[in-house]
Amino acid sequence: MEKPPKFMPDKEFSKVGGSLWLYIIMQLTLSFLFSFVAMPLIMYSLYYDYSAINACIAMLISFISGIILLWFMSNSFKRSIQDLKFTFKPKETIDTVAMMYFLNYAIGIIGVLLSKFGLPDTSPDFSLNGSVLFNTFTFISVVILAPIFEELIFRGMILNTLTKYNKMFAIIVTSLLFGLLHLNITQAIPAFFMSLVLCYMYVQTDSILVTILAHAGNNFLALMSAYSNHILITVLVLALVIYGLITIILKSKEVNSFIKEEKTNENWYARFFKQIPNLLYLIFTILWIIISLFMNMF
Repeated sequence: MEKPPKFMPDKEFSKVGGSLWLYIIMQLTLSFLFSFVAMPLIMYSLYYDYSAINACIAMLISFISGIILLWFMSNSFKRSIQDLKFTFKPKETIDTVAMMYFLNYAIGIIGVLLSKFGLPDTSPDFSLNGSVLFNTFTFISVVILAPIFEELIFRGMILNTLTKYNKMFAIIVTSLLFGLLHLNITQAIPAFFMSLVLCYMYVQTDSILVTILAHAGNNFLALMSAYSNHILITVLVLALVIYGLITIILKSKEVNSFIKEEKTNENWYARFFKQIPNLLYLIFTILWIIISLFMNMF
């Protein structure tokens, strides 16, 4: 008779932090290699279109690091992407986009108010206001590659691994890790709340396709912010914000019941961040965010 799998949370928790460290190291290494090895060739071929060069490099780094990390995590967690469900659920997808967009809109308003008191905007500019090549590379990176890889990594691998211990713990920790990975305050906070919605909807729908499409839709709307002065975009944004607020209100009782059901006596949060890779990840990303914030102030 086959023995049941061993209950080894500490080992699995460490693998989560180790995987994210691999991702950070790959990002830094690939950035260095492309900047000092590939850039001269790309510059020549693109006739010194620097914005397109940077967008192309970002796209290549996202693709290469995403593929390697998914392969590593799939083997490390013994979980195949083929095990995930890709069920198309249009209403749940629209609900998810609307809730995320409302939260991002509300946080954006708060950010604008805080900027009046000297808080700098440290987030990169993803608006489609450059050359055709720049817009193409940026669109592929932000609307296609980022949603696919980030959802498979964070919701498909990390969230799925942590939910076996406690779903509420899994949602909050996955969202914290996801937010901090953006390494700047103006992206980290919206990404955290966006991830809360994505994680919750994934747990409720059991479909990774819902979160991939919702993530892509949210990023696409962010890219379109450069054209927010157009009347149709303005109407769409307002309609989505209102629908998102209504959806959040309607789901509030459901969420409260979910939180009550997931109460546990085990302090999974302390146990997770006691693991050295996870603690170091927390310290490193927070320090990076603080340092980048101060550097942009002066």
